Amino acid sequence: MGQTAKRKQIILKGIPASPGIAIGPVRLFRVPVAEPEPQHIPPSKVNSEIQKLHHSLDKARRYVEQSLEKAHVQYGDDLSGIIQIQLALLNDKLFLQEIEEVIQKELFNAAYATYVVFTSKKEKLLKSRSAYLRDRAADVSNLKWLILEILSGSVQPLRLNRPSIVVADDLSPADTVNLHQQKVLGIATNKGGVHSHTVIIARALSVPAVVGLETLTEKVRNGQQMILDGLEGVVVLQPEPDTLAEYERKRKQYLSHEASLMKISAREARTADNKRIFVMANIEFVDEVEHVKKVGADGIGLFRTEGIYIDRHILPTEDEQTKIYTRVAREMYPRPVVIRTIDIGGDKIFPHIFPAQEPNPFLGYRAIRFCLDHRDCFLSQLRAMLRANTLGNVSIMVPMVCSLDEVRRVRDLFEEAKNSLQKDGLPFGEDTLLGIMVEIPSVAAMAAEFAEEVDFFSIGTNDLVQYTLAVDRSNERVAYLYSHFHPAVLRLIENVVQAAQEKQIPVSMCGEMAGDPLAVPLLIAMGLDQFSAAHVMIPEIKNVIRQLRIEDCYALYDEIKQLKTTEEIRLTLRHFFTENVEGVTFQSIVKPKT
Repeated sequence: MGQTAKRKQIILKGIPASPGIAIGPVRLFRVPVAEPEPQHIPPSKVNSEIQKLHHSLDKARRYVEQSLEKAHVQYGDDLSGIIQIQLALLNDKLFLQEIEEVIQKELFNAAYATYVVFTSKKEKLLKSRSAYLRDRAADVSNLKWLILEILSGSVQPLRLNRPSIVVADDLSPADTVNLHQQKVLGIATNKGGVHSHTVIIARALSVPAVVGLETLTEKVRNGQQMILDGLEGVVVLQPEPDTLAEYERKRKQYLSHEASLMKISAREARTADNKRIFVMANIEFVDEVEHVKKVGADGIGLFRTEGIYIDRHILPTEDEQTKIYTRVAREMYPRPVVIRTIDIGGDKIFPHIFPAQEPNPFLGYRAIRFCLDHRDCFLSQLRAMLRANTLGNVSIMVPMVCSLDEVRRVRDLFEEAKNSLQKDGLPFGEDTLLGIMVEIPSVAAMAAEFAEEVDFFSIGTNDLVQYTLAVDRSNERVAYLYSHFHPAVLRLIENVVQAAQEKQIPVSMCGEMAGDPLAVPLLIAMGLDQFSAAHVMIPEIKNVIRQLRIEDCYALYDEIKQLKTTEEIRLTLRHFFTENVEGVTFQSIVKPKT
């Protein structure tokens, strides 16, 4: 009776977001304000509520600006660029005017007006077909709660008295930078996706992170011992001695493994029997180029351009775009750079011009469909990309193509862009290659016909899997069905690679499958020799490639082609890795060979 019962360890599974293992005490951070209730105000209070709003916005800007300054000084332009996006939102006059109008016209107080407008913007982003844009919704939510905290007078900056694992419902990029300066051991959140700014920062700063833990904040208390495994997406509360010892060993092994991989990452990736495989990087921000070069990437296989357009109310000029694309091309030269045309719709570029919400944005007015209807916007981007190719290492890639008609219309505009640059006397890459992303089943099925009309393919497995299996991977109820190892997906990928080889055009892969170590031997057996993944995965992918023999990959794929379920394929791959590959640790679920 007098003794306190010993609490058993609790194991929770989330999404592995940033690699590494952290062990230490919990520092719990909860949003201290509740969701505001609708509160009407008399007309005489409108001006004072607007003043409250502006006062809170000024304080929020100062907080973000301070974080921006720290990020720039400590970590360079790449991280400061991430936080700059949030600052741009706080300075967006048209967006903030919406809040004022809710106060003035609907006579709601500043807190509820802020909540309504920010929530509306968040919901619009969540309906985007782009994972990048859906995860920008978290940034909007972070700012909403920051402003509401200030309005309520309950701002509590995060301060760590000792190295700790921070547990929160969610964290803003600015919070993440401030925490890192306090030597945070790791980050675990209820919410968040693998494309969120917080995750991008955590990875860049080598802070282990697990997100999507849903109810973690309800299960922990300050000072409680925790293990955070960013490799597998696991957290362990109140670990037992044996568990703690096992993770201490695993952490030392991981750190040693990562250090050894980085030492050789700059070398070419060749199989054990000397087959050259090119491993390139996907980037979203210009300043990621330094990381790309550090890990020895063979080029940039996907440069997403959406960030140049988001949260603006006028188009970036052709000269602005040319400067950005040229910088990447020159810094990577002579390595290739594949730049993708915008993969978002008008409601995200110009929400005040295209305010309508679509019932099913995943299948809606996006990417090339939007661009073909807005020739000036598209021509400006094509011209900028062509102008950036004076050194000859830039290629242009078009997303979400579903028909040959679209390809032909794009080709006509591509030639029009060239002709107009010639008339203007501006230098450009006359031999610039024009390719497409293969991410819609109709294109994968007709790959032979498409290969006759484009210069290259890049397989985008994220959407290809989603559209083939009719599964929204962001929907928790059906996400378990989403897998790039589904037999139907593998057959489509093989068809695309074979069509490209027959027509003698290059083919690469830039989706998440290209960054999955478990998929590497399969893809090599299909004939793929160009991969493009997040730079953090490149040392690991190269490590796998160097241990493979082509004949073993062929034998593996012959066996897998006889299998009929995703789980059978996964088990076969795991067994192959156990027998043939050593030292794979990151998000592979494969233990190092003993």
